[in-house]
Amino acid sequence: MNIVRKLRTGQQRAVLGLWQRCASKDQSKNPPKDQSKNQSKDCGELQASNVCGKSPSKSGDSSKGTGKTSDKAKAADKRKKVTMIDGDGVGPELTKAVQEVFCAAKVPIDWDIFQEHRAPDSEELSPQLLESLCGNRIGIAGPIKSHLWAEKLRKVLNQYAYVSVCKHLEGQESPYGKFDCVIVRDQFEGEYSGIEHRVVPGVMQTIKVSTFEGSTRLAKFVFGYALQEKRQRITVAHKANIMQLTDGNFLEAMHAEADKHVQEVRFEERYLDTVCLNMLMRPATNDVLVSSSMYGDVISNIGGSMMGGIGMCPGYAVSPKGQLYNCQITPRDDLAGKDLVNPTGFLLAAVLMLRELKLHDHAGRIQCAIEALYKDSKLRTQDLGGEAKCSEFVHALCELLSSQDG
Repeated sequence: MNIVRKLRTGQQRAVLGLWQRCASKDQSKNPPKDQSKNQSKDCGELQASNVCGKSPSKSGDSSKGTGKTSDKAKAADKRKKVTMIDGDGVGPELTKAVQEVFCAAKVPIDWDIFQEHRAPDSEELSPQLLESLCGNRIGIAGPIKSHLWAEKLRKVLNQYAYVSVCKHLEGQESPYGKFDCVIVRDQFEGEYSGIEHRVVPGVMQTIKVSTFEGSTRLAKFVFGYALQEKRQRITVAHKANIMQLTDGNFLEAMHAEADKHVQEVRFEERYLDTVCLNMLMRPATNDVLVSSSMYGDVISNIGGSMMGGIGMCPGYAVSPKGQLYNCQITPRDDLAGKDLVNPTGFLLAAVLMLRELKLHDHAGRIQCAIEALYKDSKLRTQDLGGEAKCSEFVHALCELLSSQDG
């Protein structure tokens, strides 16, 4: 008897009960205004249209002689358009998982899907992809092999911050207990500014950049995020005792912004090594952690590993031109096409995306279904010590979501 069949017995009923209670609670907080206008297309219609193309118009979309828009046209107006990048390695399996789950949850989204993110025969950015990302302002991307391509995209879109949401999933075994923290790191300056040169033969140098403008922009975003999400404390990780100018500038910008919000959110500074230690030894005490680029890379990898693997941690890049969602998983060519990748982190990133799109009801249903599978079932992919395939996990998730309509 396979894992999915086991889930369909008494275990499934327990999971379904938990999910329904959780989903009902979320719906009570964000009741849909008109469910009849929030219906998604059939699964087969959720495939990509031509880049930047429009769906062909159909007769009957407008009411003749009345001057009123039809219900179908009104529903279409409420649909969101999102750019999806398949990526490399296991990327297409992850993006397929999101499409299937969104279909089961009847999420009103139309996709611009890009199987290729590069321009032909080069590492340059695809102009069509850039047009789609800038037009839609929201995208979700599978893992990309090329660091050069990712760096170019970051600079073109001015992705100045990256947000990682690290939260324990109840039911997933962990030595760290419960934790719920957000890690915000700079993506534009610091050690990852990419400025290197050879001083003399055998001596290389990299330049760490920290500008007051860049640090201030990140500080404003962090405090704005904390206030919006009702977070209580912001901790900045630094090594200003050693790098007094660069980290000192970063820290000064954080203090300047903190002084504006003394009554709203607590602010503290810690050395990087202390922050890393507290993440592992006192995980429940962490709330919002902020740092420069390389420090944040280390911290977010620790947070993802605490969840069960770095690919479990969802996140998104922030820019003035929109947000791009993903998780920290690598392309994993060794797993590509074998139906073994864990889709959890990527699905959680899609939930974050839905909340940004104000589709809170759909986000809550999917979030609760994922949590129910982890809490009341043994359905786990191999990276977490289980035997389930990626497709089995997704199928079980879709069954939970579809059962509400049944």
